[in-house]
Amino acid sequence: MEGWRCLSFEKMMKKDKGTLQTMNDKAQNQLQTRLFNWLMRKTNNSSVRRVGELPLAIGTDIGVVRGENQDRVAILRMQINNNHSFTVAVLCDGMGGMAEGSACAAQAVACFLTACIRNRQISPAERVVLAAQEANRAVHSFYQGRGGATLSAMLLDSIGGIVGVNVGDSRIYAYQENKLEQITIDDTMAGHLKDDFHSRNELLQFVGMGNGLEPHVIEIPASHEMIILTSDGVHFIDKKIMQMVIQAAKESALAVRRFIEIAKWCGGRDNASAIAIAPFSNQLSSLNDPGVIQIWDPFGELQIILSEAVGIAGIDNKPPWDRKPVVQEESQKSKQSAKRAKKEKPAKRKVVAENADEKPEKDHPQLNIYFNGDPGKDSHD
Repeated sequence: MEGWRCLSFEKMMKKDKGTLQTMNDKAQNQLQTRLFNWLMRKTNNSSVRRVGELPLAIGTDIGVVRGENQDRVAILRMQINNNHSFTVAVLCDGMGGMAEGSACAAQAVACFLTACIRNRQISPAERVVLAAQEANRAVHSFYQGRGGATLSAMLLDSIGGIVGVNVGDSRIYAYQENKLEQITIDDTMAGHLKDDFHSRNELLQFVGMGNGLEPHVIEIPASHEMIILTSDGVHFIDKKIMQMVIQAAKESALAVRRFIEIAKWCGGRDNASAIAIAPFSNQLSSLNDPGVIQIWDPFGELQIILSEAVGIAGIDNKPPWDRKPVVQEESQKSKQSAKRAKKEKPAKRKVVAENADEKPEKDHPQLNIYFNGDPGKDSHD
């Protein structure tokens, strides 16, 4: 009997672990899908904004020539535990001339961020490589190489340091001591062999190409004054002009806005997007609410409130059998109060418009997603 009991217990544990994995997979798919839909929502043609209390700014503009903005840029911040947090900045540029560039870019960003959350316990360098590879597989599974996007991203981890990753010809720049330097290499013939192929800008690899993707990882010292991520709609501007903009602006939001304005003044022939981050010490501080993941794009903020019952959400990643059950008890007094409330008629609400002529603020819509077993609780402000 003892042997039978042990065997049954082991089977139960395996079953519970399998159930947890299924819950993880469903939560991850739900998160990725909702991020994709949020990034594909209808927005204005242009926006530049600061990101919360972080010394970080993000912006995008459709430009003058294009009929659609196929760039997607986003910031994610998550508290893993009391002593460990990370921030991710990612920029993807959908490839013009291929299928659904904006959808490819949104899918790449959504998958990259989801993978960074899921793999949050491994080193930053491994995390960004896995995230880029998973984004590549996700886009390729939809478009089979007929669509794709570039990817530039930076991960700031409070324990593991700062790394960047790059695929394609979007770029990462570092600014230090009045000097701007490109710290990534474009995945083009011109980028790898400048002297002989200075006019060849065809991409050698991109997110969505399928097998053979090799993301480029860059170690980034925390001493840099500013890191800038750009799409080619910005960095076709001469690097010396970009350097002058940073020197004059001395502030991330103003630098991003001027990058985009100058790109439009110079013809605006492509979508222009940029992220500027500085300084780093303030970004590695702990969050006040470890149960919330915060995500920003140029047009709004997304807050994801995670349920401890789902492995992707758990701060400590404990399996269900190691957690205390959550029990909500209702006292007799509260039951009686609830019965009285049902009998009473609700009071009429008075709506007072202080400024009747003013339209409601819609520049920064906020969406809350609750992974607590009730998928219907989405609220849009």
